[in-house]
Amino acid sequence: MPIIAAIVAGGSLVFAWNAHSNAMSAVNEATAAINSVSTLSDQVKAVAKHNKELAESVGSAQKRLAQRDDGLAPLASRVLQSVFTLETDRKLGAGFAAWFEGGDMYVVTANHVIAESGTGASVTVLRKGGSWSGEIVKKDERDDLALVRVSGHPAGAQALWQRPLVPVSRQGDQLLLFGSPYGLEGTVTTGIVSRVTRDAIQTDAAANPGNSGGPAVDRQGHVVGILVRGGAQNLNFAVPIAKVCRTLRRCS
Repeated sequence: MPIIAAIVAGGSLVFAWNAHSNAMSAVNEATAAINSVSTLSDQVKAVAKHNKELAESVGSAQKRLAQRDDGLAPLASRVLQSVFTLETDRKLGAGFAAWFEGGDMYVVTANHVIAESGTGASVTVLRKGGSWSGEIVKKDERDDLALVRVSGHPAGAQALWQRPLVPVSRQGDQLLLFGSPYGLEGTVTTGIVSRVTRDAIQTDAAANPGNSGGPAVDRQGHVVGILVRGGAQNLNFAVPIAKVCRTLRRCS
């Protein structure tokens, strides 16, 4: 009987040990599963955060792009207040209010627009809402530029080049051209800078007779040049604004 009791007791111990081992194994497996779920949860949160940041970044970029595109219309409207049609007995072109000084407005244009008139001659300066008499005060035949002085300050006109800044144009930059092609006052066209040299900015923006003398403006509102040659499809040229400093204005 003692032997049988010992055998039974030993079997109980083995059973208990196996049960304990199985329980510990189950606990370990549960712990591992919990840890795995926790790690997976952290990974999901990280991916969600990344996706949220990415979505916000994309949304911000789209918003900035939309704002830039929307910004062209206000820019064009503002610049047009300072762009004028210039008329002589035989020619028609454009010019812009470059700066104000001593109660006078100084209009930069292309020399060939007023080439048949000498220094001191009069030219008619027009804009929606009025016309003014201007006097040719300087001419630069080499760079095809001229300066016209108008007494007074036409309402709404702002100087586009009050400070003689010289922005640099680069290939691919977007430009807006302003002028009066065929007498169509207040016309705006846009294109890109196709090529840049020391003497000329080439652009594919549309230009026609009547645009000559009008400003070429970048997206930041800076005048980068004055249109002097145009008419060919996708092939028009502006004199860099820095050339105005050569003979028409002291910039230093």
